[in-house]
Amino acid sequence: MTIRNLHLNILIGLNSFIVFFVLFEDKIDIPVYLQVFGRLHPLLLHFPIVLLFISWLLVFFRRKLDKLIPELKPIVNGLIFISALFAAATVIMGLFLSKEGGYEGSSFLWHKWTGVALSLLAFALLYYHSRQKKNQYPPVFMVGMNVSLLLLVVVGHFGATLTHGDNYVLAPLGNGQSTGLDMETALVYEDAVFQILETKCIGCHNDKKPKGKLILTDTTSLLAGGKNGKLFVAGSPEESLMIERLLLDIDHKHRMPPKGKPQLTNGELALIQAWVSHGAKFNLPLSFLAEQDTLFQAVKMVYDVNENESYDFAKADANLIEKLNTPYRVIKPLADGSPALAVNFYARDFYSAESLAGLVPIANQVVSLNLSGMPVSAEDLKVLANFKNLRDLNLNYTPLEDGQLASVATLPSLKSLNLSGTKLSAAGIKEVLGIPTLRKLFVWNTQMDDNNLHLLSQTYPTVYIEGGVKDDGTIQLPLTKPRITPTQSFFRQEVPVSFSHPISGVEIRYTLDGSDPDSTNAMVYEKPLLIDKNVTLRVKAFKSGWLPSEEISQAYSDAPIAPDRIVMDSRPHPWFRAKEEATLFDLERGRVGGFPSHFDGKWIGFRNTNLSSHLFFDSPLTIDTLSLSVKQHYNDNGYYIYPPEHIEVWGGADSTNVRLLTKISPALEKPGQVNLRRMISCPINSNNIGYIKLVAKPYAQIPDGFPAGGQPSWLFLDEIVIK
Repeated sequence: MTIRNLHLNILIGLNSFIVFFVLFEDKIDIPVYLQVFGRLHPLLLHFPIVLLFISWLLVFFRRKLDKLIPELKPIVNGLIFISALFAAATVIMGLFLSKEGGYEGSSFLWHKWTGVALSLLAFALLYYHSRQKKNQYPPVFMVGMNVSLLLLVVVGHFGATLTHGDNYVLAPLGNGQSTGLDMETALVYEDAVFQILETKCIGCHNDKKPKGKLILTDTTSLLAGGKNGKLFVAGSPEESLMIERLLLDIDHKHRMPPKGKPQLTNGELALIQAWVSHGAKFNLPLSFLAEQDTLFQAVKMVYDVNENESYDFAKADANLIEKLNTPYRVIKPLADGSPALAVNFYARDFYSAESLAGLVPIANQVVSLNLSGMPVSAEDLKVLANFKNLRDLNLNYTPLEDGQLASVATLPSLKSLNLSGTKLSAAGIKEVLGIPTLRKLFVWNTQMDDNNLHLLSQTYPTVYIEGGVKDDGTIQLPLTKPRITPTQSFFRQEVPVSFSHPISGVEIRYTLDGSDPDSTNAMVYEKPLLIDKNVTLRVKAFKSGWLPSEEISQAYSDAPIAPDRIVMDSRPHPWFRAKEEATLFDLERGRVGGFPSHFDGKWIGFRNTNLSSHLFFDSPLTIDTLSLSVKQHYNDNGYYIYPPEHIEVWGGADSTNVRLLTKISPALEKPGQVNLRRMISCPINSNNIGYIKLVAKPYAQIPDGFPAGGQPSWLFLDEIVIK
């Protein structure tokens, strides 16, 4: 048997196996050891791509190359053979890989069949070319080479679609994904959460490649979940499979996205957790959320939220505005330098239809109009047709009834509408709910009952409808928390502490011994307290006819000594610099709990870098202890926050006479019993100290048995206390 025939026989065998496999694949099971061979498909596929392309180039430029390379045909023949060999092997590996499951849909079918066709065509080209005379390239062969190149592009395109999602190759030519959100129009899921899923998850979970039978491209499929069940439990991220998979260690086999794929940032992970915790609502407008809401803050971590609307219309004439201003019709710019105007009407006895119609010359600039309490009629409101840019309209306590809001319903830019205290029923209010831009509707004390309020809220999910509280005399509301002043937790000298509450007649009770501040045994606040030692205040407010407030607590710690100068050898992580050196002795305590609290600007954070600080004292001191106030949270939205692995304190009379004063390794608290805030004390018991070097080392590898074992930890500090 000749070498040439051996080449052809090998390819005949491989391609025959491919044909057999695709004909009977429904009856074929792949053993586990061949699955490993199948997973080499992404590695091997690059060889036929490169070799076929080189072969095509040699054939295409053959007339110029014949003079330089007289024996061109054997080279082309060899390249086509190797290309055909790798193409067949790649197709076989791909067929093995497809039997693992998770590869379905039109993109997969196109990728499979064009790949099979490419392998067969490469074999046919080799056979045909090997039968030709020296350096002859008939038109049929040239057509075949061009078709092979076209097939190569098609196979690669659908392969990229399977791996990376639709439009992977051409996506950079588009406009790109904006990271900015319009506060008034953005929907939390569609504009924030889905963008993360589309970028990081949908490449493997789409209708063409539903890995794990999970599709994330539409809300119906998202709610249906995959082969392992529902994806999330609304309101409970700790019970949600999606959150569990996102938080697994990077090397875990069920980690999503898996190792080697683009990972979610900590901010993106926090956003998805907050969305699930908030109820996983698909039609929730961003404008519904208060600024302090955890979900709103999570969105702001990932996206630029445009909270201040910009306007594209010109300013009104200043002289005209001055002329229209009266004591009962006040016109002011919405903000300094803004062309937008806010108009407020006062004193109903001075209101007239003419006073409203008189605003027509500046109607284009009016974005906020307050007619609360005015005797407005449906006829008066017809003039609103001129107010094309009106965003906010207040019609509270006006004599409007059902059927009189037709003019309001035509406002093209209205976002917020107040109708509280009117005689409108659900039928009349429904008239304005069709405004596409409307996001907030206030209907306190109207003729609409709770059932209709609930029904309208369900029918119009993108509009926040506030119906207020209907008090029948039996409702008791809880008091808000009292306020503690000052809020600083550390102090150098005796500090006076006072309590206050915005509601008069409130009794404030407190304890200093750690006991519950109840309404009978706790001390009653009468005058400011003088705090001169470490203590934790627990405070509640009480008043007859009200429920007690939630407890508020504040820990105070004596921090009597501060260095005269601080120098840091190492810089904190760029995200968590706070006030850098000054943070360590600024007497301010960082927050713990809730939305990742280390973003509050009061913690400095280190990872893969030691905290190394030099403290200088102008006058030598006797120092008993040096304590570090640190945060602990073994898994705070992907931040693995541990105490330092080691703390070293060096010191002496000055920086040239230094000795090791103490070295400690703080014990790790058990998972599930971790205090979010911890004060770690280092005994020093030395006198004549004018210089201290402090080194705190975060874990390079978190110990096994703890969350994120083997990974580097974060170290967060908000204060150093020297006594």
